[in-house]
Amino acid sequence: MTTQLTLASFTYFLLFCATMTFSPGPMTLLLMGLGMQEGLKRSMPVQLGASVAYLVSILIFAVGFAELVKGNPLISRAIQYIGVAYLLYLAYRQWTSPGLALDNPATAVQDSFKGRFGKGLLTGFSNPKTIVMFSAVFPQFAGQGGDTRTLDVALLGLAFLLLQFVSGCLYCYFGQRIRRVLQSPARQVLLRRATAVMLLGVALMLARGF
Repeated sequence: MTTQLTLASFTYFLLFCATMTFSPGPMTLLLMGLGMQEGLKRSMPVQLGASVAYLVSILIFAVGFAELVKGNPLISRAIQYIGVAYLLYLAYRQWTSPGLALDNPATAVQDSFKGRFGKGLLTGFSNPKTIVMFSAVFPQFAGQGGDTRTLDVALLGLAFLLLQFVSGCLYCYFGQRIRRVLQSPARQVLLRRATAVMLLGVALMLARGF
């Protein structure tokens, strides 16, 4: 079994994932607060819970939709348009966002492993980005053959999970420093608009098709 992923499409995908995972959001702010309060080690259960949530979402939406669009160009094209529209929406939100409230760090999570794991799991599942991202964006980077498409989605999912985990570790480990950077309104604007431009670029690439 071989993959139909090209270097160009995989590079675009990594750019998209890096933009999504490193942009401040509910999970990154939670981990940044934990890093400031208790350090990287104590955040591991939260990150594991989030990874499980994303993995389940990939299996349900990315793999499920890959089977749905297999051999049906109309559905594939419709999902492509949804993915492009969603990326444009995210770019607009990033450009016009009023900023992040960083005055109060994330509240402490329960001390037990189960409590921290559950917090990460719920935060991962409650993020609406995952549904659209895994169902509308992931399949566009995969090949069209049944076995090949499944392998491509698996590789893309693994790349996303690794980037998500790395970004979480960085936000947690450098929580204090990242917080000081993001407390500057000018730097927040610069970060949001740079993210919006990258999302716009990925949306244009996705519109051209892979």
